[in-house]
Amino acid sequence: MSKMKWFCGFTCGLLMMIVLGCASTSGAAPDWVTDPESAYSSKEYLLAVGSGDDKKDAESDALSLLARSIQQNVVATTESSKTFDGNDSAGFNSNYDYAGTVITNSTIKDIPGITFPQTWIAKNGTVYTLALLNRQEAGKYYRQKIADLAAVVESEIVFADRNRGSFAALAALQNAVQTAWENQMYLDTLAGINSSMYHSISLDYGSAQAVEVLAARQKEHIVMAVEVEGDSDGRITSVLEDILSDLGLKAAASSDASAAYLFRGKVTMSQLQLDNKYEYARFVIDVDLLEKASSKVLFTYSKNGREAHVSYSEAVQRAYRTLEDTLEKEFTPKFLAFLTSDPE
Repeated sequence: MSKMKWFCGFTCGLLMMIVLGCASTSGAAPDWVTDPESAYSSKEYLLAVGSGDDKKDAESDALSLLARSIQQNVVATTESSKTFDGNDSAGFNSNYDYAGTVITNSTIKDIPGITFPQTWIAKNGTVYTLALLNRQEAGKYYRQKIADLAAVVESEIVFADRNRGSFAALAALQNAVQTAWENQMYLDTLAGINSSMYHSISLDYGSAQAVEVLAARQKEHIVMAVEVEGDSDGRITSVLEDILSDLGLKAAASSDASAAYLFRGKVTMSQLQLDNKYEYARFVIDVDLLEKASSKVLFTYSKNGREAHVSYSEAVQRAYRTLEDTLEKEFTPKFLAFLTSDPE
């Protein structure tokens, strides 16, 4: 064999080894292919053997199997041991079950401590690879993530308690809810990877569901006075009060000193003569939400239009019905968007 042919053959072989990594191509399958625990301890590692047409496919298959294994472990770990019982002077008493299937083939790639130490190629060309997830290394990573997010949740809860009855407190608790649910995913992941670390964690806020209850109850402390100028028979005032009540907020009379906020509205009706057949009532409504202590306007809403009838008085009644319907269908979602947004 010429030196050139030998060199080319050596180079091709070297490239193949680089592509496949530490791959074994012996005739008999190594024990780890069918029994990965024969080579590595399941107490220290989560194990999965994947297969495919090439090493990339085999690793992807192994990751999918690891994800499935974690999901099964999550259910087994959390099913019987983690519930939140709520019970307080307000009479709330309910159980919340932790659910936990959060790992997917895409997200598992982000978990630290995963290696592929063994690869074997069968005679038919199928590539097998062994995936290991170090329980201790990954567990420490998620334990720190959980501690960091728990600190955020608890800080928001403390802020909300100190500013009870304000929209800032509500926003803080809404952020706490979102963060607590993110933390729940990390908790579930930890449960599937390292159950002993999972059981060692105790959260001061209890659970994401418990924080949701706090956020819902915070609305009850937000007292909002309603005052509408030019409101015939108090119809618009009544609609606004019902909307607040439906959203879990407390509506109060404009004279209520405990109200931290004021919905100040104004309704204007004017007669239009556009033709000889109908009478027209033009309506305008403006609503401002004010913080009473600072007189700062936090939210505004305005609407105008017109209604027609053979008599002006009936045109006015139609205008009020249109206003009532508009407030329920258009004003409500806009105000709800304000409630769920962060304050400036």
